[in-house]
Amino acid sequence: MQNNFPRIHIFIYSWNKAAELEITLRSLAATTYPNYKVFILNNGSSDGTANLLATLPQQLFKEHKVITLPVNIGAPAARNWLYVDPETSQADYVAYFDDDIEVQPDWLGCLLATMEQQPHAGVVGAKIINAGGPKTVQHSGGLLTQGNDWINHVILFTNCPDQGQFDNVSERDYVMGCANLYRRSAMEEVGLFDIQFAPTQFDDVDHHLRMRLKGWQVLFNGLVEVRHMRNSGGTANANHLANRFKLEKKYDAPTAEKIFRQGALLDFVEKHPWVRG
Repeated sequence: MQNNFPRIHIFIYSWNKAAELEITLRSLAATTYPNYKVFILNNGSSDGTANLLATLPQQLFKEHKVITLPVNIGAPAARNWLYVDPETSQADYVAYFDDDIEVQPDWLGCLLATMEQQPHAGVVGAKIINAGGPKTVQHSGGLLTQGNDWINHVILFTNCPDQGQFDNVSERDYVMGCANLYRRSAMEEVGLFDIQFAPTQFDDVDHHLRMRLKGWQVLFNGLVEVRHMRNSGGTANANHLANRFKLEKKYDAPTAEKIFRQGALLDFVEKHPWVRG
């Protein structure tokens, strides 16, 4: 620890989004939490990402490391590559950070405070806001409601007006992976991201469900807002469709029932009474 501030490593991987990545890094540089290091993986980009990373991180961050790969290895493998860096053993927490987001300066301190107040929390995520237009919530986390045919019975509020209805800390079964803070001891127990979900989509959901099966809480902090410049999911995305199918087959009804019975839905309803109608 540095002056009693836990050590946090922030992991970013990027592929061909140089313009968005620059905005992201400049936003991240305003982070007020003092004890962190940024690790940036250039995942085989062929645009201007390499040139950007040759100069900008040195200007913005006191501590940083750039990793360059010759090919795109996909999202779950990129997450794993960053996590198995030898320096990770020095961290108390790790954060995964998308390459097309903007955050409030106190984002990291707020997520850490949530984590430290909840010793059984393995990961905490933020409220994801759509960029541009009227303020809308892109993603507020997911909740299983049953075991049988579970994937078609998930409570999921997306692309809805932000009226403060999610502005609290409550449990989920998974949260969107744009800006997640993980307890490293939980990561060590649950393991790495599943590369069957390459190239992208649902690798974060799968990891959070595995955390639930190990007894860790997945928390959503709606008081921390993350502005997301792109939304790459949805049924128009072939990766989304394929990996949703893989996810459905990975978790059979008894396994999904076990996750549901841990009570995230009950916590959500208690803290969001408006869902009762």
